[in-house]
Amino acid sequence: MREHAEIVIVGAGVIGCSIAYFLAKKGYSDIIVIDKGGISSGITGICPGGVRQQWGTEINCLMSKAATQFYERINEELEPEHEIMFRQVGYLYLFHSEQAAQYYQPSLHLQNSLGIPTRMINPEEARAIVPGVNTDTFLSASFCPTDGFADDAYHVTNSFAAAAKRLGVRFILDEVPQILVEKDRVAGVQTGRGRIDCKVVVNAAGLGSKELAATIGVDIPIEPEVRRILYTNRIEERILEPLLISFEKGFAAKQLTDGTIYLSYLGSDMKPPYNSFNYQMKAAEVGMELFPPLAQVEFRTHVDGTYDSTPDHQAILGGVDEVAGYYQAIGMSGHGFMMAPAIGETIADTIIGNTSAIDITPLHLNRFRQNALIPEPRVV
Repeated sequence: MREHAEIVIVGAGVIGCSIAYFLAKKGYSDIIVIDKGGISSGITGICPGGVRQQWGTEINCLMSKAATQFYERINEELEPEHEIMFRQVGYLYLFHSEQAAQYYQPSLHLQNSLGIPTRMINPEEARAIVPGVNTDTFLSASFCPTDGFADDAYHVTNSFAAAAKRLGVRFILDEVPQILVEKDRVAGVQTGRGRIDCKVVVNAAGLGSKELAATIGVDIPIEPEVRRILYTNRIEERILEPLLISFEKGFAAKQLTDGTIYLSYLGSDMKPPYNSFNYQMKAAEVGMELFPPLAQVEFRTHVDGTYDSTPDHQAILGGVDEVAGYYQAIGMSGHGFMMAPAIGETIADTIIGNTSAIDITPLHLNRFRQNALIPEPRVV
């Protein structure tokens, strides 16, 4: 069977569905999205849905600010079947030493210069935001009140897909295809069900992106990076409204809309493959030190997810020099969901030839070839 499309997107996670939606919204609806498991079947489906603007590089601050503005109006934009709850309850970073607080200052100034309302606060101000936090464990904190979370990433992704479908986009199930190239230009993709002729292919395949790029001889520096999230029983009382993070202690925790608390330990002394008992005990130990009310919760389950990480923990966005018509939105390094609306629109503009609101040139694949990496210091 031979099909035709103007654009083929490989990957129906939140990035691929966002790109499809924005392309269709801008008038390019002859699009096929391919995914081997279906919409939001991969890592997106278990994403906890955090959306923060407290980053250490300008490109990430701009992306996350634009994405936050989209999430604020997401229900009007996508008209989902059920309301998407985007809760702007903030992110609270704890600093346990003067050195850590000083190290954060350039990030704070950068965020403020771009209109992101992050501010430094003292322990008592932090306790007013999170009453249960142990103020004896830290010297200062940063707080951005417009950060937040949409804790149903599966619903968000399917809402992008549904909006794209209403505009004519087609979705099909298939394995990672092979890209077909003629005279250094994309000519189509070969799938298990046959050939699809197209002029543009977008690689948004997440952990499968390296395999897809290899079909046209493009080597991309992406490696899997495992993260584990623990989930507790549901707590009726709202005890941890913002997301609480300590980079020094390697800890993050948040209470979801349904009352469940999720938490993670990121210390260098605990690396995958994890020993479940040791991991849970370490997370509980650090968690109770910073936030004593965690002593009353019960750990019920855990979920392991995998980042598609790059050496500088930054996405790879844009085309490649070798093949015209081939574009990449990959290597999200754990922050794809929170930036998905901005990445989707920016990649759509790049494909169409519009001037995008955010310059993604610094995130081109060539930065690795030119040793021009942009290390992101605020990866969780």
